[in-house]
Amino acid sequence: MGTDHGYLPVYLAKSGYKGRILASDINAAPLSTALRTAERAEIKDKVELLLCDGLENCPPDAVDSIVIAGMGGDTICGILDRAEWCMDRAYTLILQPMTKAEILRYWLVNNEFEICAESLIQEGGSIYQLLVARFGGRTTLSDAELFTGRFTLIENDPLFEAQRMKLENRFEKALKGINGADSPVLSGKGALFRGILQGLKEMKRN
Repeated sequence: MGTDHGYLPVYLAKSGYKGRILASDINAAPLSTALRTAERAEIKDKVELLLCDGLENCPPDAVDSIVIAGMGGDTICGILDRAEWCMDRAYTLILQPMTKAEILRYWLVNNEFEICAESLIQEGGSIYQLLVARFGGRTTLSDAELFTGRFTLIENDPLFEAQRMKLENRFEKALKGINGADSPVLSGKGALFRGILQGLKEMKRN
């Protein structure tokens, strides 16, 4: 979903994947680019292109795995929220939020999705988070884990310590900016940030 240049569908087809491959985008221009990518790779007949907003025109009985990548976590939440048919154990969600991964995790755990796997990917000096989820399970996350991912799933990832340190620095800076504030709202936010920071530090000790 949000196929853009169509690289992932082409990779799947060229790697020998035999299942049905649907590639969708909200705009016609990216789909035209994806079509040209498929033509150059000589796998045009193996990829079906869909022009649709989110998963609106995706046939539920035609898929078992859904990849949503390259957009903000809040946008992914909106897409899933409008596609209630995804709330079925039959579907595996492979999600890669570019930003606001904590919002996506919060949505998943509060809508009865189990987060089954977590991993980190580095590209161009940035670290991106990838998670796999399925409906009908329960995942309990601390406030810190909303940002890092479930510790037991991610602790052995080679990039985890770099990601944890990045988040630790982020919340230390945020706390410095609101320390001593008289506003009840900022005081409450400071307490939340201190809790998250403590959770991040405990992950290091483990």
